[in-house]
Amino acid sequence: FDAGAEIVNDVSAGRDDPQLLGLAASRAKALVLMHMLGEPKTMQVEPRYDDVVGEVREFLADRLAAAERAGVQRRRCIVDPGIGFGKMLAHNLALLANVEELAGLGVPVMVGPSRKRFIGEISGEDSPDRRGGGSIAACCAAYGAGASIFRVHDVAEVVQALAVARAIWQARTRRAGRGHRPAGG
Repeated sequence: FDAGAEIVNDVSAGRDDPQLLGLAASRAKALVLMHMLGEPKTMQVEPRYDDVVGEVREFLADRLAAAERAGVQRRRCIVDPGIGFGKMLAHNLALLANVEELAGLGVPVMVGPSRKRFIGEISGEDSPDRRGGGSIAACCAAYGAGASIFRVHDVAEVVQALAVARAIWQARTRRAGRGHRPAGG
């Protein structure tokens, strides 16, 4: 904080350092609470969920409550489902497709799908540096499902893609408001 940091982005959501939430309450403008199954060394060793979206939502709701108990105002909190952190392909896809359930917690949802392994699994692209298109697609899909903050490598490209996605989404919403039902609506 003394060097100018304003946001705490904690992959443990305050579990690893009991003092972190209190520090965030007194010094941070925003606190990102991320879900991660296990710990970094073992998180990708056969992660299992019965209901990944429900379990991640419950975890984040619990961590939001812990942050509030530590004095962090809810309006300063952001949740992150932890794409790629203790999740397999199906888990990541379910979370990105159902961001609205996390947005139901009443705080912004941040996603970080940029260049992740799951994009390579879908596209067949081994090199993370060549997963830009898939990263953009994941961000646009997550935006449509309710995400509002994106952690990415290719900032300019994602900003442009989201501007276009937002314009299309708004046009679709306006048309739906005139009595036309969008596909799936």
